[in-house]
Amino acid sequence: MRSNQLFWGVILLLAGGLMLANEMGIELPNGMSLMELLWPLALMLGGIWVLIGVFFRGKVKLENASIDLQGASAASLKIKHGAGELRLHSGANSNELAHGSFVGGLDQKAARHADRLEVRMKPAKDVMDFPFLGPRAQLDWDVALNPQVPIALTLNVGANKAMLDLRDLNLTDLKMETGASDTQVTLPARGRYGADFDLGAASLAVTVPDGLSARIRASIGAASLAVDEARFPRNGGYYQSPDFDSALNAVDMTIDAGAASIKIK
Repeated sequence: MRSNQLFWGVILLLAGGLMLANEMGIELPNGMSLMELLWPLALMLGGIWVLIGVFFRGKVKLENASIDLQGASAASLKIKHGAGELRLHSGANSNELAHGSFVGGLDQKAARHADRLEVRMKPAKDVMDFPFLGPRAQLDWDVALNPQVPIALTLNVGANKAMLDLRDLNLTDLKMETGASDTQVTLPARGRYGADFDLGAASLAVTVPDGLSARIRASIGAASLAVDEARFPRNGGYYQSPDFDSALNAVDMTIDAGAASIKIK
């Protein structure tokens, strides 16, 4: 039985029992109705459950998985990841799009359309509990991608820590949407591609490899933005390498952020 089902089962039994006792006219010795105990007891049980979640982690399986390339010459990969750590880097074999270790299990779907493989990856459904209730497990993923295959990469991450070493990958596009996360990303060193970051209350540190030109445009609210202007001089409302338009390797980066801390070097 899932931990949250157990918790809510206890709450429902408690509420139903107190309501039944109230309808039967059962009272405490001091004349207080049993229904008056409902919310204090529910809050106490909720507090105990939260403390259990702090000091005890749930046990979830570690799954090792590989995604076959199926002979495709390009790929679209969408990764959704929640609480825990996400490590992403090159290292998959020539006949794979990806392989890795997935704490909590992996729910993945892959379909080939012409020469393109479309893949979606997310944690297994049976471990997606409410993040603030009960014993929890940290869903740590370590994923290696094929560095030779052109990949359009989309990342949707929640309250996690992401370490993305994309330097050796062949990305045609990068999109990342984050919640309350801490993200460190090294961008691919080759090709001309776009990188779009949509940030919540996040910390983002971007490393632009030597030899990669960049144009950086940011729309920020209560966010701090620090850009290495020696490499990317400010030009009106954006930052840009002097050779951006003619460079063989370049990234066109856009950032939309709320209460975030952003560093680009």
